[in-house]
Amino acid sequence: MANEYGNDIVTLTDENGVELQFEHFGSVEMDGTVYVGLIELFDDPQKQLESDGTLFILKTVEDDAGEEILVTIDDNDELSRVSKVFEDTFEDLILD
Repeated sequence: MANEYGNDIVTLTDENGVELQFEHFGSVEMDGTVYVGLIELFDDPQKQLESDGTLFILKTVEDDAGEEILVTIDDNDELSRVSKVFEDTFEDLILD
C-alpha cells in the first residue's frame, strides 16, 4: 500500500493501471484480518462535492513476495460482516 502524501492519504493503482487517491477512513481487525476503509478523493473540487462519499472496504493480504497489499472482498457474507463491524466501530462518524 503506497502512502505517498501523509498518514491519511493513500494512492492505489487499479487493475487498469490508473492511480486513484483515497482518504483513510479507518481500519478494523476481524478474524485475524485487517480491513481498511477508504473514501475516494478527486482532483476536481466539483467532483468531490458531487461524490456520495462511498466507503470502500478492502482487506489486507500478503502477496507472493510477502508484501502487504489491499484487495477487494469478493465474498458477500464476509463483506456484510465487516461492514457491520465498521458501522459499529465508527457509528459516531457515519452519517445517514
